[in-house]
Amino acid sequence: MRHTLDATTSLPDGTRVRLRLPHAADRPELHALHARLGLHADELDVARVLRFDPRRGAVVCATAWTDRGPLVVGYGAIAHGGAHPEVLVADEARAPGLSEVLGDVLRRRAAERPAA
Repeated sequence: MRHTLDATTSLPDGTRVRLRLPHAADRPELHALHARLGLHADELDVARVLRFDPRRGAVVCATAWTDRGPLVVGYGAIAHGGAHPEVLVADEARAPGLSEVLGDVLRRRAAERPAA
């Protein structure tokens, strides 16, 4: 299945996630995602996700709908022309299969523009 940005897609278990660019308002959700996964992310780490340079690469954020509203369940970044994501964080417990979907979208976005 071909997953696209700014669209909702179904994961293998039926969980639906929206793939989109990150927003400044995602800051607390990105910190919460790292905390849920037991990962350390300081303010600089989160700022890099939110202030990426679209001339150098792409960042994709994934949200899932919960009873409390949308929840950031993953994100990834890749350099243009890159074969592998530079970073990929996914809450596989809440969104099984998300790592594969994010990796697919990121690799396709990287292939759209050659490395600078």
